[in-house]
Amino acid sequence: MTLGDIRTTPIQFIDVSVAPLVLLQPHSLHHLRPFRISSDKPPLPFLHLTSLRQPATMPSGRQFKVIGLVTLLVVLALYYVTNGEQLTHESEFYKKTVKAMEHKKTAAEKQATYVKEKETQERIERLQKEHDAATATLATSESTEAAAPVPRPQKQKPIVGDAPTSGEKSVAGRKKMQDGKIVDKKPATDNDDGVAKVGNVASKTSSASKGDSEETESEEDHEVETELNDILKKGPIIVFSKSYCPFSKKAKHILLDLYTISPKPYIVELDQHKLGSGLQDALLKSTGRRTVPNVLINGKSIGGGDDVQALHDNDKVIDTIKAMGGKRIVSVEKNQDAESGGHRETRAEVKFKA
Repeated sequence: MTLGDIRTTPIQFIDVSVAPLVLLQPHSLHHLRPFRISSDKPPLPFLHLTSLRQPATMPSGRQFKVIGLVTLLVVLALYYVTNGEQLTHESEFYKKTVKAMEHKKTAAEKQATYVKEKETQERIERLQKEHDAATATLATSESTEAAAPVPRPQKQKPIVGDAPTSGEKSVAGRKKMQDGKIVDKKPATDNDDGVAKVGNVASKTSSASKGDSEETESEEDHEVETELNDILKKGPIIVFSKSYCPFSKKAKHILLDLYTISPKPYIVELDQHKLGSGLQDALLKSTGRRTVPNVLINGKSIGGGDDVQALHDNDKVIDTIKAMGGKRIVSVEKNQDAESGGHRETRAEVKFKA
């Protein structure tokens, strides 16, 4: 290379003080090419470089690994987002897990239902035992009272000293002699008219009247029994009541106003019924309770007004009706007024009216 070539070639000048630092860089040595100066010309006081261009650096192996790992993670993430949900739902492990969870939930629901039914059954049995015990106690007391002999007033025997001394003497049981005269006098209870009769006509007459009364009573009992059976067919819940009884009003108010029962309870006002007294006697035989109100569910008594009030206060009306009514009860619901506490005011009003 001559000086003429140097003039036509673009060159860059580097300070000599900085050149050694540049030359010390191992990776930059191949970029520095010192020009050759002819021997007949003196050397230039500066270092002439043909070119000083920055080379393209290649990433190292570690960088390649990092880039590849990031790319792989991105690809896997995209694949999971697009197909992961479907693959998860179709996997055997997922199906077994879901099946186990559903089985556990079903078992828990069955257990809860079993516990609830068991509690309801125990409550029904307890109420039935209490009812049977009360009925047995009442029947025992009634049988004891019936078996006890009724004391009859004893007739006072006449005292010998008190006998009248009027001089009367009885003759043949029908005539009396008074001061030597015969006077016809029949006893007040003597039905003999002095005519001879065959057999005991009086006993036949009394037995005939007794038979007529028994026949009348049997016909009335049959009519009462038929009427009671017809009433029990009116619905699953029958309330035997009296229109003027305050306890009957309380029981009817709770069952008719505070609850919505389907079919609706059937009310029988015994004071307005032609067979009211006979129905009360029949209820005493069948349920052991003659007083009103008498609330029957499927022919079994649950008590009167206080008993219904106790069931309502303890929130057991619905359970008791469903348990004893069975399939004949369509629905039992508590009204909104009763849930909000309005029944207390109504109860106080009923008591006040009573």
